[in-house]
Amino acid sequence: MSNYFGPYRFLFVLLLESQQLISEVFLINSNQPAGTPDLTGVRVLEVGGDFVVFTQAGSAGATRSYVSLDKILLVEL
Repeated sequence: MSNYFGPYRFLFVLLLESQQLISEVFLINSNQPAGTPDLTGVRVLEVGGDFVVFTQAGSAGATRSYVSLDKILLVEL
């Protein structure tokens, strides 16, 4: 079992603590057209060992997106 969780995990822990709004999240092998973000206007709800849960800002957690850390390509704050 590896203890390496990828370059983004620590960043997401900090974003969870600060509840900072994330403007855009781009994923690897997305169904979106090139240059179109997969998630917009989200906050981190939970950070696991190898995944992060995003929620739409202002939705009171109604919409949750579970994303594997190794599928995240780019994050714009």
